[in-house]
Amino acid sequence: MKRLALSLAFLALPLMAQNTPTNPPKFGENVDVNAVLIDAVVTDRGGNQILGLDKQDFVVKENGVEQTIDSIDYFTNRKLLNAPEEKAPFRVEQVHEERYFIFFFDKPTEAQLFDEVALARRAARDFVDHQMREGDRVAVVGHDVRLKVYSDFTNNRAQLDRAIDDAGRFSLGITNGDGPILGHVNKKQMMDRSGTVYEALNVLADALRSLKARKNLVLFSAGILEQGQSVTSEGVVLTESRYYKPMIEALNAANVTVYGINLQRNAPEVPAFHQTLDRLTAETNGEYYRRPVNFEPIVKKIEQATNGYYLITYTSHHPKGTSGYQHVEVSLRNPDLRVRAREGYSYGQ
Repeated sequence: MKRLALSLAFLALPLMAQNTPTNPPKFGENVDVNAVLIDAVVTDRGGNQILGLDKQDFVVKENGVEQTIDSIDYFTNRKLLNAPEEKAPFRVEQVHEERYFIFFFDKPTEAQLFDEVALARRAARDFVDHQMREGDRVAVVGHDVRLKVYSDFTNNRAQLDRAIDDAGRFSLGITNGDGPILGHVNKKQMMDRSGTVYEALNVLADALRSLKARKNLVLFSAGILEQGQSVTSEGVVLTESRYYKPMIEALNAANVTVYGINLQRNAPEVPAFHQTLDRLTAETNGEYYRRPVNFEPIVKKIEQATNGYYLITYTSHHPKGTSGYQHVEVSLRNPDLRVRAREGYSYGQ
């Protein structure tokens, strides 16, 4: 992986599972029926998150055709639920308290950025020690020569603090466990086929597909550029990595939302430092912070943005044996509300 040198002169959990379709295909039609899960955050015009919506409030379309929504679930850390449960805007069985966060440290090779990594780790530790709630589960991972897991999902603060320390020491990480990551990760791919950040995110996403919830991945990186990608003298990346699309498809298939934070707080406005991070976050329904003043407020902003979200479930049909990427449009029947939702999913994999 070619790192971006500071001296550069110019960067739905769609869960595929067999299911009974609500609208059966025509007799004799050979199709795969898939359960699709799409996460969505709803706000009013002032940016305040909205509770209490149900499936009749959402419109989901594939290729312009409205889909039948099977169910709506709401995930919240209950900061937004300030009424007694019997007066809450949801039926109790619809509300889930789990939130999943992954702190991912894309470690630079430039010694000048080591202090920035330390500040990023401090922001992660501040989240663990002061913002993490009872229903939250946090994992700590990183990449230098390969994907490394320092802690699987847990809310054990002592374990997470040790993992954040390990993330700054270029340690080997842990490879065995029965948690959501280590219990499902392809060990051979983690050890031998995660040499680029693209591949590492792909391997990690594949391990997370069985976890039926939105995963919020906070990516600290100085910029992502693979060896061999062409860059102009003005710093514009001209070629896409062959690993990029598989990574995006894997992240969206696992309902992973990426929030990118550039480690170079004083990075010049050079496209090569930002292009991949900007595109990666946009295509996973996340957000990119290109020139942070400091990291703690950004992590707090991400935490606040994930106080609650809806998980929309519906069934889709595709010709048997085919694969591809399906674009999805999610909207609301109330024009005064705003929705931010994942824009598609992979099928046939």
